Amino acid sequence: MVFDGSRNCAYARALAKAVGPEISVMDLGAGLGVHGFMASRLGAGAVHLVEPSPVLSLAEEVARANSLQNIYYHQCRVQELQLAAPVDVIVSVFTGNFLLSEDLLPALFFARDKFLGPGGRLLPDRGRMEVVPVSAPDYYHQQVGRWTAYPEYAAAISLPALDYAKARRFAANALYYDAWDAFDATALGDPVGLTELDFATAVNASCDSEVQVQVEHAGACHGWLGWFQIKLADEWFSTSGEAATTHWRPVFLPLEQPLSVEVGDTLEFSLKRPEFGEWSWITRHGATRQRQSTFLSQPISPEQLRRSSDHFQPNLSGRGEAACWLLQNMAGKATVSQLASQVIARFAGIFLNYEEALDFVKDLARRHG
Repeated sequence: MVFDGSRNCAYARALAKAVGPEISVMDLGAGLGVHGFMASRLGAGAVHLVEPSPVLSLAEEVARANSLQNIYYHQCRVQELQLAAPVDVIVSVFTGNFLLSEDLLPALFFARDKFLGPGGRLLPDRGRMEVVPVSAPDYYHQQVGRWTAYPEYAAAISLPALDYAKARRFAANALYYDAWDAFDATALGDPVGLTELDFATAVNASCDSEVQVQVEHAGACHGWLGWFQIKLADEWFSTSGEAATTHWRPVFLPLEQPLSVEVGDTLEFSLKRPEFGEWSWITRHGATRQRQSTFLSQPISPEQLRRSSDHFQPNLSGRGEAACWLLQNMAGKATVSQLASQVIARFAGIFLNYEEALDFVKDLARRHG
């Protein structure tokens, strides 16, 4: 991302319009601090880098090496952040490959409500999703169609081939993020906007949209390509790949079965995705209707469904009881190695060996210590 020239130039232009002396800036999810450092160079009065990863220590080294001033480092999640005063600008890259993927926008909304001062600005402050129906025979075969073929290794060892066609339905319900040139796709119509979010006012990062596309090129439709645009100050920046490639990748939403379409046909497409939920999409062409969902992209048992229910009443497993005991005993009086020895003695048969118990304790300590 440091070397994503097209993206970073767009952010730089937006920051130049928003930042000046006495302006305080939060770089949310700062990583190596690229955008916070831009704000510092532009003369910001204070720059707060918020990043839960230890990479923030490297950002601090970079800042010192470049004699950057007025930068404050917060290695924490924004939900744990404490600031003495609100900020004037929040800059972030909390948009996943298809805007909502990675579920980062809810954290941006939290930061906006808690830390953005009156009249403050978000960069970016809007985002919108777009799709287009495409013909992509080679990519479709690589990801979905090939499951109906027999793997070639069977002939090499003179054994009967195995039929993996049962796996095809899972592949057809998955999303595929890839580089633009990997798809080798031909658009069958014009791109259409699905949904648009105003980051300044939105309280939910979800999508529930339906669009129609008129077919302009006859052929086989294998699915939909999707991407997003974000608004940086007064400029819309697109991840469609038309102007320049960015680190963001488009997504391919395949069809269950390819459709043969003619010029003038209408394709209807609907997409639903709640916060932290599954993607579901429906394609209609005449009397044909295909409904797919990432919920169906992997095998799931009734027991797994039961455990996922809002009405499930869980009991602690053996490892859960061990975790509960460990958290209660992380009181600054025992080392992780001592806790590992104690938890093995107290919960016999839960861990294979001391090393597994030690990893279990270390993981709890990293996340909650």
